[in-house]
Amino acid sequence: MSRQRLSDHLATRRLVLRPLRPADADAIDTLCVHDFEVLRWMTSLPWPPEDGATEGFIAAATDQDPVGGEAAFAVTLGGVLIGLVSITAPGDLAEHPDCPTLGYWIGRPFQGFGYAGEAAVAALDWAFAAHGCEAVAARAFADNAASRKVLARLGFRETGRTMRRSRALGREVENVVLRLERNERQLAEAAQ
Repeated sequence: MSRQRLSDHLATRRLVLRPLRPADADAIDTLCVHDFEVLRWMTSLPWPPEDGATEGFIAAATDQDPVGGEAAFAVTLGGVLIGLVSITAPGDLAEHPDCPTLGYWIGRPFQGFGYAGEAAVAALDWAFAAHGCEAVAARAFADNAASRKVLARLGFRETGRTMRRSRALGREVENVVLRLERNERQLAEAAQ
């Protein structure tokens, strides 16, 4: 597989998803890394935040093959970064090693307007095309009702539970593992 760069801009009715830029660091820090109420739902980020971690994440995201590693898209509304959506290459979830994995967050001022689902649809369409896969996986903390609701609306179905370490919470957290089949996504798209 040849190394690719993420150059796609994905447009939805209200949003544009684009590759991350170094200038996004301040917005990511404000909306996620320094907001415990957003950060607490993620497993990989520590609390309190580590200096330079955001810049390091952006540098890594922009320097890797988006199909072989992680495709991280800035979710923008009117040119303003409001969140992030990513597709991680197959192998991220042991429960579904053949599936790329969807992940996302939306900053608190922008939650409750349907942006997470709208951004996820665009990322899912990209994932199915880029990976040529039959399904995409996701996971969410068992007590993250909002995220689980978004995933259910997209057609994801629970396939199991697992424990994962949350760096922000400093403990193991129960995660719901989910899977969306390509044909289920196509049926949901046709119904819209």
